[in-house]
Amino acid sequence: MLLLQIVTTHDDLDAICAQMQPGLWAVDNQMTSYKPELLRKFLESGGILLLAKDGDKIAGAVIAYKLLHPAGEDSLYVHELDTHPDYRRQGVATMLINKCREIAKDMNLAEVWLGTETDNAAANGFYKTLNPDEIESSVIYAYKVQ
Repeated sequence: MLLLQIVTTHDDLDAICAQMQPGLWAVDNQMTSYKPELLRKFLESGGILLLAKDGDKIAGAVIAYKLLHPAGEDSLYVHELDTHPDYRRQGVATMLINKCREIAKDMNLAEVWLGTETDNAAANGFYKTLNPDEIESSVIYAYKVQ
């Protein structure tokens, strides 16, 4: 049975980060390398790391944070959602997104917001099954700061 854990700075961040490395998940996964000191800073700044765990093994994870809007329609932005290959198509991602909805409601936020690449068929197919209120075609630009 999978359990959900909202990670805090009191948890063993070294052990969590040791499991959250790209080589341990899959080549096609978007998992990025996690570092304990950076995770601690993220959590201290109000960031959320939500884990789905099967015993001590991480089955899935969400990185999210409160996205402020000057009109007051703040949202929970899901920056990253990953499911370990051994747990795909078993409801892990659905459980994580539903928990994000609960967290957003508890925080009195207007919505949960996330995005993915247009060519990520698996992610787009999954997100559509959750009956989103909106599906937008968007272009995102990233600028490296020199």
